[in-house]
Amino acid sequence: MNRVFIILLFMIPIYMYGLETDTTKSVSTNDSLKNWRFESLSLVSIAQNAFVNWAAGGESSLSGKAEYNYNLNYKKDKFTFGQTGDLVFGLVGYIDKRIEKTNDKLNLSLSFSHNTSKKWSLTNFTTLKTQFANGYKYPDDSTLISTFFAPAYLTISFGFNYKPNDEFQLFMSPISGKMTFVVSDELANKGLYGVKKAVLDSSGNVLVPGNHFLGEVGLNLFTTYKAEIMKNVKLNTALTLHNNYMDFDINNRWNIDVDLDTRVIFSINKIFATVLYMHLKYDHNAKFPNYEIIEGVKSKVSESPKLQINESFGLGVKYQIK
Repeated sequence: MNRVFIILLFMIPIYMYGLETDTTKSVSTNDSLKNWRFESLSLVSIAQNAFVNWAAGGESSLSGKAEYNYNLNYKKDKFTFGQTGDLVFGLVGYIDKRIEKTNDKLNLSLSFSHNTSKKWSLTNFTTLKTQFANGYKYPDDSTLISTFFAPAYLTISFGFNYKPNDEFQLFMSPISGKMTFVVSDELANKGLYGVKKAVLDSSGNVLVPGNHFLGEVGLNLFTTYKAEIMKNVKLNTALTLHNNYMDFDINNRWNIDVDLDTRVIFSINKIFATVLYMHLKYDHNAKFPNYEIIEGVKSKVSESPKLQINESFGLGVKYQIK
């Protein structure tokens, strides 16, 4: 129920846009439609692999992914409002064995800007990043590592936005608030995603529960670029950089968290497209185990942040509104 409320909260502007486009309204109201602009792209892709008596080995599988991206903008005089969404969910099923999650992204954003010139504006930028469903440490499907709002990242920034054209923008905020939510007791008690972990007794019982919230204040930089780089080939990329001025470890206060999301769409025709998707992340609060071979046994010796990579390439069906 909570996830439905949060999604609807960010989707209210879409509803408002629908009211504004009601054809039964007066001509004067319909004239204001010129101030609105809505674009969306829907993609559905399926991939299949089959192996029968294949000496080299392999697992038969069926995978699918659905994506929906939209961009709603309102501009009048010096005021600009923007609302975007990037929703992705994908699964792979290994025949008669197991089903694993391959993609899961729920990114929503709101922006309010006052233009100070043709290219510059004072902007309030708010983003929410989380996922829809449970994620596990595959192939182990019993160890939970993520779920809805665990983690979730809410960033509220005030700064300057440079937008010379419709293809490129650069947002710079010297002071922004980043809030990390881990609503799952299980994950919070483990201290995942930077929150303070639980205090346990010698038997492993929880004495003091783990924190569900981590607040950070730091620098936020966000840039996007979208263009048709050649005929029927469109590039859409977004880069977010954030650091934490208030890290408890002074040596970490200039560490930069990186989030780079890139999509290249190769349009075959109006219906079919091949999509190359690449998502790179480096988060200092997301720790991964390091192993060493000790006396012939692979043993965990430490944890550290590492580059996270999510890449896919496949044929899909698209539907675009612009």
